[in-house]
Amino acid sequence: MMTRTTIAPATLIKAGVLSLLLVAITAPMSGCSVWKDRPRLRKQKISMNEPVHNVPPIKVELLNDAHLLIMQAPHSGWGFRIDRDERIAGGTRIFVSVRRPDPTFLYPQAIVEKKLLSDVSSDIHIEIFARVLDNNEKIRAQGYGKITPIDRFEH
Repeated sequence: MMTRTTIAPATLIKAGVLSLLLVAITAPMSGCSVWKDRPRLRKQKISMNEPVHNVPPIKVELLNDAHLLIMQAPHSGWGFRIDRDERIAGGTRIFVSVRRPDPTFLYPQAIVEKKLLSDVSSDIHIEIFARVLDNNEKIRAQGYGKITPIDRFEH
């Protein structure tokens, strides 16, 4: 014989609220943060004819059927991220922001490689557009300029 247990409605409401709270807290922690944190620039017209100066060298390799962007920086203070990609007739344009280091910190002078894995298939031709931003500069402050990836890094 089965016994029937009744649960008070207030307990069910508390359990539901706690479940929603748990989902709200843990949801941002899952997945690849690079793609979720990208600014939403899809509808915004951006400049692609800006001159780009002092960009650390970037090369492109293939990894797991995708394009891997590798930037060689003079130290670990430099950073870069994929802002967006844009499908065009002949392939895909990838827009990258390169951030200068924070001048208030000291960094060891050791050449480092920063890597970004795009979601663009390796069989699709890519063009890379970059911009260099100061450490605290706003994301939408500048346009991009086309860069030519290098074949290999000089050591």
